[in-house]
Amino acid sequence: MIEPGWNMMLDIADTPIFRMLTINGRLTFQNDMDVHLHAKHIFVRAGELIIGSQAAPYEQNAQITLHGAKEAEAIVYDNAIEAGNKLIANVGLVSMYGKPRKQKMTRLLKETRKGDRSIMVEPGLDFVAGDRIALAATSYDALASDQGFVASYDSSSGKLNLKSPLNHYHWGAAESTGPNYNQVDMRGEVMLLSRNIKIVGEDIEAWGGQIVVSSIIEADLTYRHGQLLLDNVEVYNCSQANTAKAAVRFEGVTAKSSSITNSVIHNGLGWGVSITSAANVVMRNNVIFSFKPFGVSMLTVSNITFDDNIVAHVSERDIDKKNKYVEKRAGVAICSQVAGNNCRDTHVTNNIVAGAAYAGYTAMGHDCGDYSGD
Repeated sequence: MIEPGWNMMLDIADTPIFRMLTINGRLTFQNDMDVHLHAKHIFVRAGELIIGSQAAPYEQNAQITLHGAKEAEAIVYDNAIEAGNKLIANVGLVSMYGKPRKQKMTRLLKETRKGDRSIMVEPGLDFVAGDRIALAATSYDALASDQGFVASYDSSSGKLNLKSPLNHYHWGAAESTGPNYNQVDMRGEVMLLSRNIKIVGEDIEAWGGQIVVSSIIEADLTYRHGQLLLDNVEVYNCSQANTAKAAVRFEGVTAKSSSITNSVIHNGLGWGVSITSAANVVMRNNVIFSFKPFGVSMLTVSNITFDDNIVAHVSERDIDKKNKYVEKRAGVAICSQVAGNNCRDTHVTNNIVAGAAYAGYTAMGHDCGDYSGD
């Protein structure tokens, strides 16, 4: 436990696995070394978890690995909110600023075919060997995306070599199709999935980790309100299959402003991001890739900005659909899962959904000419 008033620096390259790490003071990752924190539960209660800052982003490699199997011990920190297991539960402050990258995505400048091991993208980017990338689907198969690792990148020509061959065809061209198709660029998107700060769910039993941001009232009537600030952070193998426990979820938190920017949330077996009964959240310039059956879900929200993100490869769950069960699913679901759901001051602009099994966006409709809602 990090006690109130403590200002502790984590300078251990590879920690043991903590069963429960409760933070009531401040825990900061040492910024001149690689640090790997292992835990089953991290509860940021009355304190702060800090990796880098806006003024001085983290320069080394930082990783938090969340451990645990599906039936592992769960925690409930509020009667209304069951946090679950394998998680960072935050009712304090979690602030992480990683090393900036030049791009979240680029476009294919030339078509690629199944079996190809190189692609052409824009020159002058900062792809490096070992980076993980994803290519969005461009065919009639919405889920014909690809992932791979960079073997090398020539910044002068834009040629990017992959460590393994592609599994699908992807369309590209030297010039954008925008001038001919109402400013829509139809060239395949190439997304950068790597960042130097990583939050990773241990790969066990197809059960990922999760980050939960919420509010609680304690026994002495103290209110605690979570705040999450992520910039250039990678969240990998998080979300829990066949549940609403998303990789990142804001639930019952309205008092403070949170933001996720320039980050990547990818490769989970459940929902990508869930914002429920929450307010004051900004998500801008992120990649959300490979989730089921929602990339992003919003329900009963206010003052939400979702701008300039790319959501890709959102597939259906692997469930039994007997009795004509209809699955609710979408790349981005805007207050559409519950009839009559009320979302106010919600701004969804300049985003791309590239590959979703049902629809890119779903939203509540209204009568023609009725603009009285928010």
